[in-house]
Amino acid sequence: MNTCISNGFIITADKTCSTMNGCVHVTDDIITYVGAEKDSPAFAAYKTIDVNGGIISPGFVNTHTHIPMNLFRGFANDLALMDWLENAIWPAEERLTGDDVYWGSMLGMAELIAGGVTCFNDMYNFMSDTLRAANETGIRGVIGATIIDFGKSIDERLAEADDLFAQLADNERVNAAIAPHSEYTVSDDSYAKLLKSAEKHNCRIHVHVSETKGEHEGCIERNGITPIARLNSLGVLDLPTMAAHCVWVSDSDMEIMADKNVGVMSCPQSNLKIGSGIARVSKMIDSGITVSCATDGAGSNNNLSMMEEMTLLAMLQKGSNYDPKLIPAKTALQIATINGAKVIGQDDIIGSLEVGKQADIIVLDTTGPRYCPSANLLNHMVYSGNDSDVVLTMVAGEVLYENGEFNRLDINEVMSKADSSAKKLLG
Repeated sequence: MNTCISNGFIITADKTCSTMNGCVHVTDDIITYVGAEKDSPAFAAYKTIDVNGGIISPGFVNTHTHIPMNLFRGFANDLALMDWLENAIWPAEERLTGDDVYWGSMLGMAELIAGGVTCFNDMYNFMSDTLRAANETGIRGVIGATIIDFGKSIDERLAEADDLFAQLADNERVNAAIAPHSEYTVSDDSYAKLLKSAEKHNCRIHVHVSETKGEHEGCIERNGITPIARLNSLGVLDLPTMAAHCVWVSDSDMEIMADKNVGVMSCPQSNLKIGSGIARVSKMIDSGITVSCATDGAGSNNNLSMMEEMTLLAMLQKGSNYDPKLIPAKTALQIATINGAKVIGQDDIIGSLEVGKQADIIVLDTTGPRYCPSANLLNHMVYSGNDSDVVLTMVAGEVLYENGEFNRLDINEVMSKADSSAKKLLG
């Protein structure tokens, strides 16, 4: 089906991050034209969407999520990470069922879609139930098969991973990764086994790295080296690796990460709320590391807003380094879109508005007061924008959300079921 998104302010988010007034043509699931209306080729559009001067942008790529943890929003606040995990989250998670994870995933995906996120990168339990929700909502994603050394044996977890990859064999929007929880929760023997599985499936590794000072220094005390150095010594970084947080990585860690092409998934809001610190994003970028941004789970954020994350990431780098030139608006938007696509290994198909790429597109309404005067809509999107500005979310040419309405889910049912699951889990 041919769709023309017309009369908009286009932000391509590609290498040059060009901006222009114009339109985007979509043929089935592919972008076939991006540019000025006057230069557009003849196009028999089945549907034309006039966005009235609104912003047309690639969708956000949220590179580190625990989507079902929307069930834990507002639970166990104001705690340090290990206290939060060991005394609140992990005990509650022991009571989770697949049905809970399904409804938590549906709730999280609804929030993502309404906020302009077209692709997520998840790590959690009951992966098949998250996959079921992704298939029903239509969002694009990567689902990590979580590996952690308690609850189940490594062989049981890797068997579950094999099953997940089998379920995804013909899936056009969702694929999988192997997701060891962290350096400190997975043994050397388990890493050896999971690496063989990742090589077999030709997939990426998704892992938490140096999220807190205690985690980072604890690894040095136990092993004499940092978490990044330990992962490197185990051969983990020889595979495409997606590293979440990286708040406490050292300069020597960054050299390893740049050499091994490790992608970073920075979660500024979650890191602030848990008191983990501020990642040195500007230093990482200067070191040649690809940095994306992410929300983490709603249990520690407490929302899934990529609009907030890209703004906060930019502001923190400016403020903590006393340099307003760091992370300009264009760079912040690229971090939230094309960089995210690169970190998950999909920048050849998503992350920017370019001919030949998948039509993962969002539209923001700019008629409200926070976009006035309209001198610089790119800056306004980053520094003034809000999730409520998103009026259209399209994935693979399919409109999933438009003007407050979801096309694939009943939001009232989702919220009711998720609320019931949360009350059962948390009392």
